[in-house]
Amino acid sequence: MLNFIGVGSTFNTRLGNNSAFIKKDSSLILIDCGGTVFHRLQELNLLQGIKNLYFIITHTHPDHIGSLGDTIFYSNYILKHKPIVYFPDKDFLGGILDGLGVEEKMYYINDSKKIIIDVREFGKVEIEFIKTTHSNKLPSFGFIMSINGETFYYSGDSNDIENKIIDKLKRGEIQKVYQDTSGLNYEGNGHLYINKLIEIIPKEFRNKVYCMHLDGHVSEEEIKNSGFNVVKIFKN
Repeated sequence: MLNFIGVGSTFNTRLGNNSAFIKKDSSLILIDCGGTVFHRLQELNLLQGIKNLYFIITHTHPDHIGSLGDTIFYSNYILKHKPIVYFPDKDFLGGILDGLGVEEKMYYINDSKKIIIDVREFGKVEIEFIKTTHSNKLPSFGFIMSINGETFYYSGDSNDIENKIIDKLKRGEIQKVYQDTSGLNYEGNGHLYINKLIEIIPKEFRNKVYCMHLDGHVSEEEIKNSGFNVVKIFKN
């Protein structure tokens, strides 16, 4: 369902900033927009012909919104379109964009925690934001999305998975989990250590978990040997 522009953490620049998208015809849903993302959008020609642009933002660290301003500018000046940004704290994100010189008239922020995107290309898309444990300095969210008969959970950056997400996975109410995964284990780590992921996901459900936001300290082989999947970078 999701295609990934990048799958790396902040310092794992080789894999690009973690960001995913869903595109159909002239509509594009973009999940996070870190510093490397606008460049990759241009390289992959993903913005050409876009008339409906939607951003889902999980939190405001630079590797998740570093080129959000550039992409909003491009949408206004080149695509002639005012994009919609979904983020549950309008004032927080709006203040950051204002500091970057991105005028409020260039975008619209929807700060509802439960959202429906209803456009012809995608049909009805339902999104529910869920607060995550990542940073005590800024609001951070994951979300559950239902689209085209499939429901998945996307963690954003988080060092845990809520029990209700795991319960939904076990009951088949969620078909996939896209999870921020780290090879580092230290106090205050805002990302989910691979061994903790192994502890909280039973073996029979690990094939439904897709590891992303890789920090370079955990290998693809280690992830797959533990029964999980690794997301792949989209190539046009």
